[in-house]
Amino acid sequence: MEQASLIYSKPPVSITVGPVASSAVVALLQRTTYGTNGPKYSHTGQEKKVARMTGPHFFELRVGEQVVGAYCLSERLLQTPAGNVTGFYGRYLAIDPAHSGKGYGSLLKTEAVRYVERTTPKPHVFYSYIEEANERSMRISAKEGFTSLAQLEALVFGRLYPKKDERFARLPSNELGAMLTLLKAAYQPYSCVQFDHVYDDQNYFVLHENGEIIASVQANPVLWRIVDMPGLSGKLMLNVLPHLPILNRVINPSRYAFAALEAVYLKPGREQEVFALLESVLAHLQVTSALLMLDVHAPLSQQLKSSGKLGILNSLKKNIYTEVMVKINGLTAQQLRQTPDQPLYTSAFDYT
Repeated sequence: MEQASLIYSKPPVSITVGPVASSAVVALLQRTTYGTNGPKYSHTGQEKKVARMTGPHFFELRVGEQVVGAYCLSERLLQTPAGNVTGFYGRYLAIDPAHSGKGYGSLLKTEAVRYVERTTPKPHVFYSYIEEANERSMRISAKEGFTSLAQLEALVFGRLYPKKDERFARLPSNELGAMLTLLKAAYQPYSCVQFDHVYDDQNYFVLHENGEIIASVQANPVLWRIVDMPGLSGKLMLNVLPHLPILNRVINPSRYAFAALEAVYLKPGREQEVFALLESVLAHLQVTSALLMLDVHAPLSQQLKSSGKLGILNSLKKNIYTEVMVKINGLTAQQLRQTPDQPLYTSAFDYT
């Protein structure tokens, strides 16, 4: 196993980087709660997920011998208007609550970015998804020279008693190559496209009609623990719905199981099939809701929002917007996103 390298030392604080998350980092992530003014939640299954990161660089901040901070930059190749560009997606910025308020989060992100800038040829781009209500993380990003490139909106598709369409099936492995060709064509108008986690756990699903794929999606089963939700509707979802017959199927705060979606493909002219596809995914995974984090300019986002068919959970939740914060080295913002309304691709693996 490759050893971690020391990149910062001002005793008692030190920062190392390595390709594998240590058990101390996994433990820190397991006790981390995310969210500030929006929903507050904790992830599950961190040990499995960190092992599946694409090109991971795990940064650990120690005070003495204790790991009190973690951050990961996931290296991948992005398809952009400027061609293929090396991208570093930042996630898992976590500081032990006992050491919060000491500037460790800012220090960790600053040193991680500087390390990559020293060791990676240009062009490359750093990017992260940060809820606009998360003032602390937004400040840390701005301090390091990050700016907003695009805005995402979280949409929830739900059905209390989902049913599976007879055309629904898991994509056979021997059809993945042909499916990726369809996806690349469908997402050619987008930027920051990468399909690294399409077909994870063979959870890519399709609607077949006359031997042709008319709709498809990658669906990742996810389990979160919801700690808090803002506003009256949030209190309703956390404290009332779980105790009401039938409606208690909408959300279980202690074990919120849902599907996180990406790489949606809809054959031109068959866009309405998305609802049969998504409902079939819910039925197959035995959950009642699915989450999509989409660029506000993505055609699918506009279609779903105007449909009136998303379901009760989306109507109850507060609108949640997320900024795509970027730091670009070696090219311009316009090379990364040709026009202000060019949509960016979003990966479900990244946003959950």
